[in-house]
Amino acid sequence: MLDGLDAVGWSSLTHAYGEATDVPELLRALASPDPQEREEASDELLGNIWHQGTVYPASAAAVPFLYELLTAPEVQDKSAIALLLACVATGAGYLEVHAAGPVDEPVWRDILSKQGKTLERELEREAAEVGNVRRAASVGLRHLLPYLNDPDEEVRQVVATALGRYPEHAGWAQPAIEAALASERDEDVRAALIQSQSHRPGAAHD
Repeated sequence: MLDGLDAVGWSSLTHAYGEATDVPELLRALASPDPQEREEASDELLGNIWHQGTVYPASAAAVPFLYELLTAPEVQDKSAIALLLACVATGAGYLEVHAAGPVDEPVWRDILSKQGKTLERELEREAAEVGNVRRAASVGLRHLLPYLNDPDEEVRQVVATALGRYPEHAGWAQPAIEAALASERDEDVRAALIQSQSHRPGAAHD
């Protein structure tokens, strides 16, 4: 398990706090027999490869290993891994989130101009990075389907949201979303499922 983890150039990748050299150890810790170690690793990854809704180059590199952990029979606390994957799958770029609007955009234009950069160019670079994350997440997205029935409401909600962000998979995702909606009682989860239904191709014309 996790073959190839050390072959990734983590020092050349970044997450919310800089170089991603801590990511391999954290990924391995998700498979630890120690519950506290698993929980701490999950919390740290939720803070660095997905930080308040934003994703980074290290996020895309981590996703295949997270899917491997999610599908490995011996790994425990898979709900936490599914939550992390679903969060990453819905992630956006930092500037996309923080440099939008009439107040923040001029501030970031000024910051970037002092670095010899433009907001437009940085948004393009960031969009490419987010695209890499989406492609990585898309490959194994089907593995999240069982977590539409997870005991934890937060996991169900975030997974439902993630599935709705990939309309190219509507053929197999929408039947699962509809089945989950039929039995879901939590209002927040129901809202996420309904929102994900609205993202399917042709939904606006139903």
